[in-house]
Amino acid sequence: MPHHDLLIIGAGSGNSVIGPEHDDWDIAIAEPWLFGGTCMNRGCIPSKMLVHAADLAMAARHAPALGVHTTFERADWPAIRDRIFGRIDPIAVAGLEYRHGLDNVTVYGTEARFTGDRSFEIGAHPVTADRVVLAAGARSVVPDLPGLADTPFHTSDSIMRIDDLPDHLVILGGGFIALEMAHIFHGLGSRVTILYRGDLLLRRADEDIRRRITDVYADRLDLRLQTEVERVQHDGAFRFELSDGSTLEADALLVATGRQPNSDRLDVAAGGVDVDHGGYVTTDEFLHTSAEGVWALGDITNPAQLKHTAN
Repeated sequence: MPHHDLLIIGAGSGNSVIGPEHDDWDIAIAEPWLFGGTCMNRGCIPSKMLVHAADLAMAARHAPALGVHTTFERADWPAIRDRIFGRIDPIAVAGLEYRHGLDNVTVYGTEARFTGDRSFEIGAHPVTADRVVLAAGARSVVPDLPGLADTPFHTSDSIMRIDDLPDHLVILGGGFIALEMAHIFHGLGSRVTILYRGDLLLRRADEDIRRRITDVYADRLDLRLQTEVERVQHDGAFRFELSDGSTLEADALLVATGRQPNSDRLDVAAGGVDVDHGGYVTTDEFLHTSAEGVWALGDITNPAQLKHTAN
């Protein structure tokens, strides 16, 4: 059975834990996806690069009002996407290759689950460690809507890598991810509809901000508040049955109804690791969990879900 001095679960901010002081440690990293974590691969870095492209497109549309004669012809979505991920993906690959090249580091390319005190099943293999860092992040919440599971919907994991710019994108949700993606796709030329069950967007923000941003988005695109989806179908196109009795059709769907920590996927209870009511791993001021020899950082511990917080 492999035994390590340190096991890090997650190669986002968790990857930065390793320093020169650990050169004589036997270290393992368990990462089933891409090195670099959410922010680099499917979060703030590619989204801000897309926001910049959308801002340029919108500026070209609105510049004539200021006496600057520009026009917006179209957005070359594949070129925009490939430029972004052509820069990001090699960084993830290089991070993996670098860790593979270290004599004292083992990289497991599968998920890890607790089986006991600092004991794990990684893939089909038992692994133990003296010290453990939980940095497994969070994932999109997918609501239990009738028909949704049978459709090719997107989350923030996939929407930025789609093949073509949708003519009409429907977004479920009214948080910061929903609004950022609405800005991007509206700016680049898609028709965007936001369906949100609340009466104001950004429910965790101050009310003044909520009212202002709700007014801005209502002016820009098709914003439907206090609206719930009763059923989703897909047969070449998406069809939505809404709570007001109306129907809506679109060619793409983004589900942006929140994020949840990946503590359940790690089966942290089996390792004696406590979580709060939201499933976030609880830590003290030194990031130590309720389990001896187990620390945690990043999105798995903090509903703020910010890379800067993790770092």
